[in-house]
Amino acid sequence: MPVFISYRHMDRPQAMAINSQLMQANIKTYLDVLDPESQTTDDITGVITRNITECTHLLAVVSEKTALSWWVPFEIGEATISNRRICSFKTGPTQLPAYLDKWPKLSTASDLNFFIDAYREEVSNKRSMTLDSINETIKGTYKRDAELFHDQLKNRIRRGF
Repeated sequence: MPVFISYRHMDRPQAMAINSQLMQANIKTYLDVLDPESQTTDDITGVITRNITECTHLLAVVSEKTALSWWVPFEIGEATISNRRICSFKTGPTQLPAYLDKWPKLSTASDLNFFIDAYREEVSNKRSMTLDSINETIKGTYKRDAELFHDQLKNRIRRGF
Protein backbone atom coordinates (compact mmCIF):
# COMPACT_ATOMS: atom_id res chain seq x y z
CA MET A 1 0.00 0.00 0.00
CA PRO A 2 2.56 2.61 -1.02
CA VAL A 3 1.90 6.35 -1.04
CA PHE A 4 2.72 8.14 -4.30
CA ILE A 5 4.17 11.57 -3.49
CA SER A 6 3.38 14.08 -6.24
CA TYR A 7 5.25 17.39 -6.35
CA ARG A 8 6.80 20.00 -8.60
CA HIS A 9 10.58 19.79 -8.76
CA MET A 10 10.87 23.16 -6.98
CA ASP A 11 9.01 21.61 -4.01
CA ARG A 12 11.35 18.64 -3.77
CA PRO A 13 12.66 19.53 -0.26
CA GLN A 14 9.10 19.42 1.12
CA ALA A 15 8.38 16.18 -0.77
CA MET A 16 11.55 14.62 0.62
CA ALA A 17 10.63 15.69 4.18
CA ILE A 18 7.16 14.14 3.80
CA ASN A 19 8.74 11.01 2.34
CA SER A 20 11.07 10.78 5.37
CA GLN A 21 8.21 11.17 7.84
CA LEU A 22 6.15 8.48 6.09
CA MET A 23 9.12 6.12 5.88
CA GLN A 24 9.83 6.63 9.60
CA ALA A 25 6.21 5.56 10.17
CA ASN A 26 6.96 2.36 8.17
CA ILE A 27 4.79 3.47 5.27
CA LYS A 28 6.11 2.58 1.83
CA THR A 29 6.33 5.47 -0.59
CA TYR A 30 7.01 6.20 -4.23
CA LEU A 31 9.02 9.30 -5.06
CA ASP A 32 10.18 9.66 -8.66
CA VAL A 33 13.53 11.17 -7.73
CA LEU A 34 14.35 7.91 -5.92
CA ASP A 35 13.26 5.74 -8.87
CA PRO A 36 16.05 4.99 -11.38
CA GLU A 37 13.52 4.04 -14.07
CA SER A 38 11.82 7.44 -13.97
CA GLN A 39 15.22 9.10 -14.40
CA THR A 40 16.16 7.15 -17.53
CA THR A 41 12.97 6.43 -19.47
CA ASP A 42 11.56 8.11 -22.55
CA ASP A 43 8.06 7.06 -21.41
CA ILE A 44 7.74 9.01 -18.17
CA THR A 45 3.95 9.13 -18.59
CA GLY A 46 3.79 5.32 -18.63
CA VAL A 47 6.06 5.05 -15.58
CA ILE A 48 3.99 7.58 -13.62
CA THR A 49 0.69 5.98 -14.58
CA ARG A 50 1.91 2.51 -13.65
CA ASN A 51 3.29 3.67 -10.31
CA ILE A 52 0.08 5.49 -9.40
CA THR A 53 -1.94 2.35 -10.10
CA GLU A 54 0.49 0.35 -7.94
CA CYS A 55 0.00 2.76 -5.03
CA THR A 56 -3.09 3.09 -2.87
CA HIS A 57 -2.67 6.73 -1.88
CA LEU A 58 -1.48 9.91 -3.57
CA LEU A 59 -0.21 12.85 -1.54
CA ALA A 60 0.27 15.98 -3.67
CA VAL A 61 2.63 18.66 -2.40
CA VAL A 62 1.11 21.95 -3.55
CA SER A 63 2.49 25.47 -3.43
CA GLU A 64 2.30 28.63 -5.52
CA LYS A 65 4.82 26.87 -7.81
CA THR A 66 2.45 23.96 -8.47
CA ALA A 67 0.31 26.13 -10.74
CA LEU A 68 3.22 26.07 -13.20
CA SER A 69 3.34 22.26 -13.26
CA TRP A 70 1.54 20.01 -15.70
CA TRP A 71 2.56 16.84 -13.88
CA VAL A 72 0.92 17.36 -10.49
CA PRO A 73 -2.60 17.87 -11.96
CA PHE A 74 -1.98 14.93 -14.31
CA GLU A 75 -1.00 12.69 -11.38
CA ILE A 76 -4.04 13.80 -9.36
CA GLY A 77 -6.21 13.00 -12.39
CA GLU A 78 -4.65 9.54 -12.75
CA ALA A 79 -5.21 8.86 -9.04
CA THR A 80 -8.81 10.06 -9.31
CA ILE A 81 -9.53 7.73 -12.22
CA SER A 82 -8.06 4.85 -10.20
CA ASN A 83 -10.06 5.73 -7.05
CA ARG A 84 -6.94 6.21 -4.97
CA ARG A 85 -6.95 7.95 -1.63
CA ILE A 86 -5.87 11.52 -2.38
CA CYS A 87 -4.64 14.31 -0.12
CA SER A 88 -2.86 17.58 -0.74
CA PHE A 89 -0.14 19.01 1.45
CA LYS A 90 -0.12 22.79 1.15
CA THR A 91 3.17 24.59 1.64
CA GLY A 92 3.20 28.33 2.10
CA PRO A 93 0.35 30.83 1.97
CA THR A 94 -0.90 29.94 -1.50
CA GLN A 95 -4.61 29.55 -2.21
CA LEU A 96 -5.40 26.03 -3.41
CA PRO A 97 -7.45 25.47 -6.55
CA ALA A 98 -11.09 24.64 -5.91
CA TYR A 99 -10.81 21.17 -7.45
CA LEU A 100 -8.64 20.11 -4.49
CA ASP A 101 -11.51 20.81 -2.05
CA LYS A 102 -12.84 17.32 -2.74
CA TRP A 103 -9.97 15.74 -0.81
CA PRO A 104 -8.36 16.30 2.60
CA LYS A 105 -5.96 19.24 2.72
CA LEU A 106 -2.93 18.87 4.96
CA SER A 107 -0.69 21.78 5.85
CA THR A 108 1.12 20.92 9.10
CA ALA A 109 3.14 18.11 10.63
CA SER A 110 0.10 17.35 12.82
CA ASP A 111 -2.07 16.98 9.71
CA LEU A 112 0.50 14.58 8.26
CA ASN A 113 0.31 12.60 11.50
CA PHE A 114 -3.49 12.45 11.06
CA PHE A 115 -2.87 11.04 7.58
CA ILE A 116 -0.48 8.46 9.02
CA ASP A 117 -3.06 7.48 11.66
CA ALA A 118 -5.84 7.21 9.05
CA TYR A 119 -3.57 5.14 6.80
CA ARG A 120 -2.70 2.75 9.64
CA GLU A 121 -6.33 2.50 10.75
CA GLU A 122 -7.37 1.59 7.24
CA VAL A 123 -4.65 -1.05 7.01
CA SER A 124 -5.60 -2.53 10.35
CA ASN A 125 -9.28 -2.62 9.38
CA LYS A 126 -8.26 -4.49 6.22
CA ARG A 127 -10.60 -2.46 4.06
CA SER A 128 -10.70 -3.39 0.40
CA MET A 129 -7.12 -2.39 -0.41
CA THR A 130 -6.21 -5.11 -2.91
CA LEU A 131 -4.71 -3.83 -6.15
CA ASP A 132 -4.85 -7.16 -7.99
CA SER A 133 -7.36 -7.53 -10.83
CA ILE A 134 -10.27 -5.61 -9.29
CA ASN A 135 -13.60 -6.51 -10.85
CA GLU A 136 -16.44 -4.01 -11.23
CA THR A 137 -18.13 -4.94 -7.94
CA ILE A 138 -14.97 -4.52 -5.94
CA LYS A 139 -14.22 -1.24 -7.75
CA GLY A 140 -17.44 0.21 -6.34
CA THR A 141 -16.45 -0.89 -2.84
CA TYR A 142 -12.94 0.47 -3.29
CA LYS A 143 -14.36 3.84 -4.38
CA ARG A 144 -16.71 3.96 -1.36
CA ASP A 145 -13.80 3.08 0.95
CA ALA A 146 -11.70 5.84 -0.63
CA GLU A 147 -14.52 8.34 -0.04
CA LEU A 148 -14.82 7.16 3.57
CA PHE A 149 -11.06 7.59 4.05
CA HIS A 150 -11.27 11.14 2.65
CA ASP A 151 -14.26 12.10 4.82
CA GLN A 152 -12.76 10.72 8.03
CA LEU A 153 -9.40 12.40 7.44
CA LYS A 154 -11.08 15.75 6.65
CA ASN A 155 -12.99 15.50 9.95
CA ARG A 156 -9.79 14.76 11.90
CA ILE A 157 -8.05 17.76 10.38
CA ARG A 158 -11.03 20.04 11.11
CA ARG A 159 -11.22 18.87 14.75
CA GLY A 160 -7.46 19.04 15.20
CA PHE A 161 -7.17 15.61 16.87
